[in-house]
Amino acid sequence: MHLFGAAGRPPTLPVLTSFMRVVVVLSLSALPLLSRPAEACGCFAGPPVASTPVVQAGERIFFAVKNGRVIAHIQIQYAGDAQDFGWLLPLPSVPVLKAGSEELFTQLEATTAPRFALGQGATGNCNRGFFLGCGSPRAQSSARPPDGSPQTPLVFTDSVGPYDAAVLKADDKQQLIDWLSANRFVVPTTSDAALGPYLRPGAYFLALKLKAGKTSGDLTPIVVEYASELPMIPITLTSIGATPNMGVQVFLAGNGRAVPRNYRHVVINDGLVNWLGGAQNYSELVTRAVAEAPGKHAFVTDFADSAEVMRGALVPEGRFGAESVLAARSDPASFVQHLWDKRFDLEPPPRDPNDFITPEVPRPNRFPPVLEGLLFEAFPVPPVIAQRGRLNPQEWLRQVPIYLSPEYRRQAPEDFVGYEPPPFDPVALSRRIFREYVDVMRETDDLFWTFPTLTRLYTTLSPEDMNRDPVFGFNPSLPAVPRDRQATRLFNCDTNETRIVTPQGWRLPLSDAPTNVPAALTIETLAEEGAPTVEQDNADAIDQVLESNRQSMNGGCAAVVDPVLVGLVMVLARWRRRSARA
Repeated sequence: MHLFGAAGRPPTLPVLTSFMRVVVVLSLSALPLLSRPAEACGCFAGPPVASTPVVQAGERIFFAVKNGRVIAHIQIQYAGDAQDFGWLLPLPSVPVLKAGSEELFTQLEATTAPRFALGQGATGNCNRGFFLGCGSPRAQSSARPPDGSPQTPLVFTDSVGPYDAAVLKADDKQQLIDWLSANRFVVPTTSDAALGPYLRPGAYFLALKLKAGKTSGDLTPIVVEYASELPMIPITLTSIGATPNMGVQVFLAGNGRAVPRNYRHVVINDGLVNWLGGAQNYSELVTRAVAEAPGKHAFVTDFADSAEVMRGALVPEGRFGAESVLAARSDPASFVQHLWDKRFDLEPPPRDPNDFITPEVPRPNRFPPVLEGLLFEAFPVPPVIAQRGRLNPQEWLRQVPIYLSPEYRRQAPEDFVGYEPPPFDPVALSRRIFREYVDVMRETDDLFWTFPTLTRLYTTLSPEDMNRDPVFGFNPSLPAVPRDRQATRLFNCDTNETRIVTPQGWRLPLSDAPTNVPAALTIETLAEEGAPTVEQDNADAIDQVLESNRQSMNGGCAAVVDPVLVGLVMVLARWRRRSARA
């Protein structure tokens, strides 16, 4: 817009007055935008970004019970020398053993971990010039809210992935210890108090050690299937090597929501969640909450909903293909290339559609340990290439289609001096790959199609509290527990105050929440039918503390006026005074 006409003359007073009226209208309409509170307490500008807290678990197990048999995938965590690794698991019956995959737990973590989001909104009379076009969400009401010989305990030995395994009778402690020692298994330095409850006729132990040449980096989950009606964690034996407040994470697929039969169930007080900090105090909060239960024996339900979230996660359409197609690959290069093409490598976790920050996770481009072991046996690294030290074992497998191609071997015969790999048998190797890896993945994937519900339970336990083995059942009548929990950062246009309103209905100041309140909202028992039995309801106690602190806490927002607008208004006032004098 030009202030001077085509002839260069100043505009007449009516034109100037009209222009200033335009300025006044624009300025007054901009005032609400430029005088918003500095904290941006109000308008919801976009979808909230969910934050998933980091939860460290020393024990991580997936259970399913099918046809009277418990299927347990157990993630083994260990840091130390391979020669010092030893693992002992008590069992009620003779098991069937298979190698598992970390991929199961990666996918479970990605699909069931609780997510905490903080949205924004406003309430009250917001048509006073501070906000334009904002909704007024209403906070929820305050919610309450083969047999061994008679001379030995040995039942059988087996080779499972990177492990040498032995199943032993639990009749006699000394026979058990003597056999383990004589066969170079790590002998547990356990007291009778820890080992004793599992020593009885008709019971068994599974012992594992790493095979020669394997390292602690080769550890992989193990699948143990055995006759039993109920899944159980032998936590008493775990106490020997446990750390304080060790995380125990249990996933269960079943016909209903999973419940701890002999532990309490705790609903945490979400008013203590650090909503502004991405809920990174979640694990600490669980520790506080379960400590309020009798004997510190309690679990929190992180997730309980449809198992659909895991259907196809391990075996998406087109993955693996047919065994006969792989067996038809007649040379090592095309054989390994087919494995890459059919996505035998580790499947990346699904990208969270609510995550607007983290870029899409790249494919890990590595085979799972159980498959790596089979491929290293079939295609060892040529000595000349190994001596160069340019390739680590995983890089070798990525480059096998190049190095073992007929073209490369003709071009660089010096790289294969002294190379005597075992005869390549694609049919036998394909059979082993499908039996030891693909079939296990498909069987595990089928569990999420067989059972309608997937539950994730979590607790923390210190060694002195590990004196009762948790047993689990299923209750189809309990409500779902979604993984998403969203609080609202709510600005009150009438009082100029900002509060965080939690899913349970607590209204909290932006400052630190009080610490002198219970961490458990309720402590209850869950049966295999019916509603929870609440043993302790802390809602009134929490509400009283929050009410006593409410008067002394100020969570309001200060308004900031744009200095450019102030200057514009002063110029306008000065012009008006001059016009009046004229």
